[in-house]
Amino acid sequence: QTAYSLLGGGRGKKKWVSPPGGLWFSLLLRPRLAASEADLLSRMVPVALHPVLDRYIPTKIKPPNDFYSRGLKYGGTLVETELRGGRVVYAVLGVGLNVNFERERLPAELLPTATTILSETGRHHPLDALLDELLSSLAETYELIKRNPIEIADRYLALVTMHGERI
Repeated sequence: QTAYSLLGGGRGKKKWVSPPGGLWFSLLLRPRLAASEADLLSRMVPVALHPVLDRYIPTKIKPPNDFYSRGLKYGGTLVETELRGGRVVYAVLGVGLNVNFERERLPAELLPTATTILSETGRHHPLDALLDELLSSLAETYELIKRNPIEIADRYLALVTMHGERI
């Protein structure tokens, strides 16, 4: 049996299995966005993370929020927002990445569709360095959403259509 450090959440009631060696984090944001712009936050996360992850492993974004390499999922994001009075009060950005464990540690039912960065690259990656890069890119992209929100939507569209994904 495999011991899991935690079970994360996905869209709907889906669970994310989180063996030790992965990178799992959440951020609390208090953006100044209208409720009608809340979906920009869920697009912001893949836009921010893709260039970093693509340096570690060839990465495609499967809309709306999953990271794939060679057709296998190795990560995902989830954004949950609290809306009040036509505004975003806060948003919680969750990220889950299968990094430094062999894919065989995943439940058998996930093996046909899931992978890890270690399994794809054959080497371990320093989680603290990866986290620093991801947080830095998220901070830059979060600033961009304040200055030019439409650019986030444009970048997201370019990323997912570049790989032939349908929206």
